[in-house]
Amino acid sequence: MSNKGSTYASPQMGVGEARTAKALRRKLQWLVAIVVACTGILATEIIAASYSDFVIARRNLTEVMAFCRVLDAANYLSAERGPSNGVLGLGVAPGSTVQARLAEFRARSDAALAQITADIDNASRSEPAGALSPILVEVHRRLMLARAEVDRIAALPPERRNLAEIEATIEAMFGVIDALRPAIDWNIQRLTNTDPNLAGIALAAQMLANLREDGGRLGSHVMAPVAVGKPLAIKNLADSERTRGRLQEVWAIVGKPGALPGLDPSKIGDLAKIDREFFAEGFAIIDNIVAVGKRSGDYPMTAEQLTDLFVPKMKPLEDLRRAFMDSTVERLSANKTRASIKLAVASLATFSLFLMLLILMRRARSLVFEPLLLARHSIIELANDRPIARLQGKGGEGEMGRLFDAIDILRQRLDERTLLMQHLERQAETDELTGLLNRRALELIGGAEDTDGKDQDACLILMDIDHFKQINDTHGHLIGDIVLQETARIIRNSVRNSDLVARFGGEEFAVITPGDSIESALALAERIRVNLAHEPIVLADGRKLNVTASFGVAEGRSANGGWKHLIELADNELYRAKSEGRNRVCGQPAEATHQPFKAMKSARA
Repeated sequence: MSNKGSTYASPQMGVGEARTAKALRRKLQWLVAIVVACTGILATEIIAASYSDFVIARRNLTEVMAFCRVLDAANYLSAERGPSNGVLGLGVAPGSTVQARLAEFRARSDAALAQITADIDNASRSEPAGALSPILVEVHRRLMLARAEVDRIAALPPERRNLAEIEATIEAMFGVIDALRPAIDWNIQRLTNTDPNLAGIALAAQMLANLREDGGRLGSHVMAPVAVGKPLAIKNLADSERTRGRLQEVWAIVGKPGALPGLDPSKIGDLAKIDREFFAEGFAIIDNIVAVGKRSGDYPMTAEQLTDLFVPKMKPLEDLRRAFMDSTVERLSANKTRASIKLAVASLATFSLFLMLLILMRRARSLVFEPLLLARHSIIELANDRPIARLQGKGGEGEMGRLFDAIDILRQRLDERTLLMQHLERQAETDELTGLLNRRALELIGGAEDTDGKDQDACLILMDIDHFKQINDTHGHLIGDIVLQETARIIRNSVRNSDLVARFGGEEFAVITPGDSIESALALAERIRVNLAHEPIVLADGRKLNVTASFGVAEGRSANGGWKHLIELADNELYRAKSEGRNRVCGQPAEATHQPFKAMKSARA
């Protein structure tokens, strides 16, 4: 083999030449290490910053678009009231245009709700959106009931249509929007948590959506008397006046130029259009109906005609909301594009830099020493049970290649052993059903001596699901397993990362809060109890189970032999919570639990 240009020391070299080669090799290694370290740090900072900007921009765009779809659904449900009100009036013939329009609007509402349901499982959202599921179930239930009433009354002969029933049906359609409001509030909170800068946009969009909804309600308040030709009752007049006041108050906030953040300046003219068409012409239509309705039921138009006349006056309200949200989405989309370009440029520059460095390193490295040093390093790493990269092909052909092949086989065998050991450890310490620690793991952790030598107190919370046997007997053990899994999820969502949660056995769970006072542990137990009691467990078929639990809380030193006594104290408190009626938290007074364990044991003796 030719060694021309190499810096390693061969056996044929003299002592001086070998020392020189060794010194040069050492300097080269230091230089390469410094360059690699500096390049890695710089590249990591650049790419990390660019990636963070991209993730934030993508998340903001995803959440705002999901919020837009919720507002669209609310708008479509509000708009559906128009043709619904129209078919309730007298003189609507079967197959009329208003009935065809009602079918079209219903299909549009259903499609919007289906889109929100699809958003629940959107993996690109910043956190799970499953909280919307029960809200959408309630919205769909109310919507179906209201539609059934609309269809029932529309099928009746005019003389059998009752004013009270029509008003109740209109109120039922209002209830659909009221049921959807928690979803709007939930998305606003999500946007605020995602980026505080989006809070103003979310609130402005909500106010614009409320303008469209209250505008529709203003017409609906007088629709029932018009439908049957009856004078306006005091309630109709009062509701109309209150809704008018809300519209004027909200418009006084958002109807000024510059009040809507980020609105395209070209859309400022829409504000004057809303003043003219809705607040002037639309209010005049309602005022005319109110003036007639105060005296008699001899209205100048039917419910269908009132719908056809008043609904178009609300279109500028919806156009403004859409323009505002479109402008926001366009701005956030541009931010995402810029962030992605920045990330791509940073990644490409980093890759190019490392490629140049790799070429230099390949030119500078020796022909023998680096493979040997790599083999030595790899064997040491394997001996210390640390992972290494694959070495197959590193040594080329010949004896060096076979050496690296042997090291690679050794690495594979050690990796297989490590994975097997990790799998066995997880199986031994994890409850298979809930994914929590099992009792064995909790007792190992709870009874372990403090590594820092400090005698630190800990609090133990024992909880037991109330009447769990009855759940198993009534619904079956599969439902019981779901209750255990959901209970575990609620507990995990209620505690901190530093708290230890385990399934203690059966329907019993345990939480260790290191370093907490008994008061903090009692407050944590109460939070878990309230969260469990207030969050029904929804089964696959839509049924809901209300589950409660009883809690026992104790404080003491779990290490150095005190673990069993701590369990005994918490178990006694749990028994007391059960005996006092369940669904409650019981704990020892602070003055009793701060005594050393030996003193407490003597007192019990």
